[in-house]
Amino acid sequence: MSLIFAGMDGEMTGSRVEEHELIQIGLALSETEIFCSRIGWESFAYDPESLEVIGVTKEQVKEGPSAEEVDEQLVQWLESKGVAKHSIVPVGWEVAAFDKPFIKKTLPKFFEYLHHHSVELNSIMYTLGDTMPYQGVRPNGYVWKKMTKFAATFNIKCEDARWPKRHDAGEDAIMGLQSWRWVRNIIAAGNPGLLDVEPKQAELYGRITSIDATRGKSK
Repeated sequence: MSLIFAGMDGEMTGSRVEEHELIQIGLALSETEIFCSRIGWESFAYDPESLEVIGVTKEQVKEGPSAEEVDEQLVQWLESKGVAKHSIVPVGWEVAAFDKPFIKKTLPKFFEYLHHHSVELNSIMYTLGDTMPYQGVRPNGYVWKKMTKFAATFNIKCEDARWPKRHDAGEDAIMGLQSWRWVRNIIAAGNPGLLDVEPKQAELYGRITSIDATRGKSK
């Protein structure tokens, strides 16, 4: 069975899986193969701050299709692409600790398509911190995270001529996939310099080098 590394993200009404609900799911098999859907709930517990961050109202949460409908639609979408069960390795920020428990509770059919392993980007950032060289310095974990998210955002801007929307599960799924690919390329390059990148990314690398590698602040 071939594994598929896919960006995955969810938006929730709060942080407690036993109390709150998944209200949007995003899955990016690639930059052009994306599933994103809202999930509606007639009654639900919520954290007002969470809804404010996502940018939805209580009324809008009620408007989406049911969890059962979304679960079925997502599985049909995966089957149409020949994706096997247990073959999707989710990639994202806090994807294992935060997103997967909500998905297991809300979308059980889709959950069967997920591999038991995940790529947790936060763990990668802090593993690289103070060890992996970048343009002559060794950035800490916070700076690696800042650089990686900026790189993913910049790549989407270059490819789609737009800035990605924040706190949208589909957009964040693409961001996760782009982040993972960028940091893999950096690791493969060893100690990259400005000449090691594609021309369209020259501006990105110039702006990244203005980030203080110790304190994580822009100069």
